[in-house]
Amino acid sequence: MRAVLLFLFCFASPLFAADFPVRIHHAYGETEVTAPPQRVVSVGYHEQDFLYALGVKPIGVHEWFGDYPFATWPWAEALRQDLGAAPEVQRGFEIDLEWVLMQQPDLIVATFAPLDARSYAMLSRIAPVVAPPADYPMWGAPWEEELRLIAAATGTTAASEQIIADLSARIATARAEHPELEGLSGTVAHYAGGQIVGYRTQDGGNRLLQRLGIETPAAFDDMAGPGGNFTVSPERIDLFDLDVVLWLTDAPARQRIESLPGYDALRITAEGRSIWADEVLTGALSFQSPLSIAWALEVLIPALAAAADGNPATQPLE
Repeated sequence: MRAVLLFLFCFASPLFAADFPVRIHHAYGETEVTAPPQRVVSVGYHEQDFLYALGVKPIGVHEWFGDYPFATWPWAEALRQDLGAAPEVQRGFEIDLEWVLMQQPDLIVATFAPLDARSYAMLSRIAPVVAPPADYPMWGAPWEEELRLIAAATGTTAASEQIIADLSARIATARAEHPELEGLSGTVAHYAGGQIVGYRTQDGGNRLLQRLGIETPAAFDDMAGPGGNFTVSPERIDLFDLDVVLWLTDAPARQRIESLPGYDALRITAEGRSIWADEVLTGALSFQSPLSIAWALEVLIPALAAAADGNPATQPLE
């Protein structure tokens, strides 16, 4: 774990070397940032991680879930402290325009936010807005493209490219060290409201599995809606009887899944192929930021290896 912390600390290097003004192209058009921003507000759900990784100190962030101080999860807390950041926190699902205005931002980051054309236009009246990357579905842009947009707007492009190179190398090394994962079927899944929730192949968690050699069924793309996920009744748990399944759910939900009729007869049960993520790993794989992925790899890789061996005696994360 110490190696992970050292890896994260090397991210925090504010490099305001870009020439301003800069023009940022995104899903809602183009934004001009005239000078290095000093008062950055994140209205998306995970962008604080990207800012901390780039060495940028936000003055306001948006709470997604977890209820951690300053809406900062454990994998990012050391960098927050190192930067001396103590951002105001907006709670609630939607973007609170009045709260944003009160922060007096000179840059608004909204690359993973509940943003539509109307809210983008209203936010743009307050300060320049970095909207989601163009040419990707809602909630579907790779973290690398988010990072590049945020870096361009904050003058930290050199730092972003180093982060991408370093983390990509770590993922590639993990894949090379675990050839047993190559070509397996697998997916991230959830259980909520009495339904099983699945995700498209290019969901962040499934995209990470793919980079480790694990493929999500292509049929999931046909089932997914505009938000990138789909729900099925518990009777269709057979759709998730794969080589590995990474369940992002809590203990009560796990009990409900394990009590489903027919669950005991599934291969994932008999061969111990389910990985039950705890709260922090669930958060890390949901955030899909450079900081959370770096942290998650330390836990995820041995768990995947234990699940993939088909031996129920090697229970992952038990």
